[in-house]
Amino acid sequence: MTGLTQNLGILALGAIVSATTAAALLRTRRKSGGWGLDHADEPRKTHQGAIPRIGGLAIFPAVLLTIFLAGAPLPVAVGAILLFLLGFGDDLIRLNSRRKLEAQVAVAILCYALGLRFETLPSWTGAPVTLPWMVALPLTVAWLVGWTNAMNLIDGLDGLATGIAMIGMAFLSLIVPEPSLVWGIAGAAAGFLGFNFPKARMFLGDGGAYLLGFLFGALALLGPGGRGIPFLITVLAVPLLDTIFAFGRRAWRRVPVMKGDAEHVHHQLRSLGLSSAVAVLLLHGMTILSGLMGWWACGLPGGGWAGIAWVCLAAGAGAHCALRRSAPKGDDQNNSAKPASSSVVGSDTVRSSST
Repeated sequence: MTGLTQNLGILALGAIVSATTAAALLRTRRKSGGWGLDHADEPRKTHQGAIPRIGGLAIFPAVLLTIFLAGAPLPVAVGAILLFLLGFGDDLIRLNSRRKLEAQVAVAILCYALGLRFETLPSWTGAPVTLPWMVALPLTVAWLVGWTNAMNLIDGLDGLATGIAMIGMAFLSLIVPEPSLVWGIAGAAAGFLGFNFPKARMFLGDGGAYLLGFLFGALALLGPGGRGIPFLITVLAVPLLDTIFAFGRRAWRRVPVMKGDAEHVHHQLRSLGLSSAVAVLLLHGMTILSGLMGWWACGLPGGGWAGIAWVCLAAGAGAHCALRRSAPKGDDQNNSAKPASSSVVGSDTVRSSST
């Protein structure tokens, strides 16, 4: 079997398993009561009715099968399983934000101990720079925890995080040693997207967002010579910048950084009058543009760091727009701005477990 045929096969397998599991979960939920539902019981929630937020359970079997078939490294498999369980637990019963963060840090330290870590970084001269453990350990923890939460933060509109995961994994397959692993994860996201795109029948949930976010961070560390680090930063500039701005404004207002708000990039697009579907497609298009920029930068001297320039420019433009535009004050529940119309049925604009 050629490499292309194998990759397409595992992509299709991941999509089939994910879609089949999602359909089975929907059928089972209709008969088994109200577990795992996201009720529109708070002012910040804009969807109507009760939507299952158990999408992580739909993609998890496809990811596990891919990990087994592609022979993923042990720390990748362990971290993926543990963080899915943590996020899925939060989908079923609300967990304390501080305890969740502590658990994420513990999983990241475990992955470091098992061998998943920052070892080298590409330099502008081309020769990789080896990192001492006292630098590699905090960098690894911050990297894995950061991407785990970045995907959860961007998961605020139907299909947004799922589509970004599918696109990002497709680009990541260009640099990782075992692309079939990444294609299988992209297939899992693609299979679920049909159930998650506006108007969603199922939300990705923290379980799915944590799982996909961790896998991005973990697989980027497998890139040769540390090239996956600047590459992923460029490819996933949209969720990365959204996370930086979210934590920054909360720190500025002296509120807990894990406290949710309704001022993410997707909320701002909705406040301009865009429909959920248009806003999602626009951000998907920006992710494709970021991916092309990252792939271009990888071919230049310096190991891909040139792509960070685009991220910095985008950050500057975003900060400029944020300063010029009056932002709504307070937290989600007291927010007077309505970034998304309540008439949009099934819109996962802000979820109860989202930050």
